[in-house]
Amino acid sequence: MSFKALLEDHAPGRPTVVTVGTFDGVHHGHRKILRRTVEIARELGSQVASVAIMFRKPPRAVIMPGAAISFLCPLQTRRKLIRDTGIDTIIPIDFDESIRLTAPREFAGILHEALRMSAFVSGPGSAVGKDRLGDSETMRHLGEEMGFSFHTVAPEIYNGEAVSSTLIRTALEGGRMGEAAGMLGRRYTLAGKVLHGVARGQTIGFPTVNLDRGDPEFPASVPADGIYATWARVDDGPQIMAATSIGVRPTFGDEGIRTVEAFLLDFDEDVYDRTVSLEFVRRLRPEQKFDTVEELTAQMDVDVEKTREILSSDRSAGAAPG
Repeated sequence: MSFKALLEDHAPGRPTVVTVGTFDGVHHGHRKILRRTVEIARELGSQVASVAIMFRKPPRAVIMPGAAISFLCPLQTRRKLIRDTGIDTIIPIDFDESIRLTAPREFAGILHEALRMSAFVSGPGSAVGKDRLGDSETMRHLGEEMGFSFHTVAPEIYNGEAVSSTLIRTALEGGRMGEAAGMLGRRYTLAGKVLHGVARGQTIGFPTVNLDRGDPEFPASVPADGIYATWARVDDGPQIMAATSIGVRPTFGDEGIRTVEAFLLDFDEDVYDRTVSLEFVRRLRPEQKFDTVEELTAQMDVDVEKTREILSSDRSAGAAPG
């Protein structure tokens, strides 16, 4: 199905205000754009719908085939977060070579015709169409010619920098969970099915759950190797304190096999093949290699007590992100 046919298939049947993007993470900057899209639609009248065209994968996956790409949240989470901003219609699209080669004039014309677009909303520095030639000035001129208004939303600033998915990934790669939460507007979360591992933790008194890192087509961004204080949930159950380890378990010689393992405090239910989500609060320390298993278990005792301390304080403070 062509790009135009896909849009027509999802069109709400009334005039629209449109924004386009991957919206990976649906962070503060994304929500600013999405909410402005909703505001403009409401200003234009009750018969105007707000529409977010959401690329399932970022355009660079097509432009740079083979590039390593990870995601800040799964597709279904992305859709829910976009919907929570008040957007009326979400149109998921697979960005492909035909879209990449669409000239800005044709791209704008397709949106205008297929969605009865009355206004287009863009983020700072965004551009559409072949070779990103559809910048703000071009889109504004096309709008004047075709009969839609063009709006640019200023960047959301955090610690002096414009919030972006790339900046959030950089914070995750540095284990700076507070920064990531401040830009996301929520704690960073990983979720996956519990895998059957080698059960080594059971033998040393710290039975852990080993998380599947998800769909290989949409791999999750994983924070830096280390030990973290996290809140866990089994399926949709209550929060559970958890000390989470990310890394290659160097004490046991498992270098190269990167895992995400969580020790759920005061919890002994069977969770194999169930879904566990981990909300990252703070990095306690980097991963390190110990000379003996006894040294490792002694440090894990310290990590668990520190996790209890941090999460007890977090619970008392209302678990406000950032």
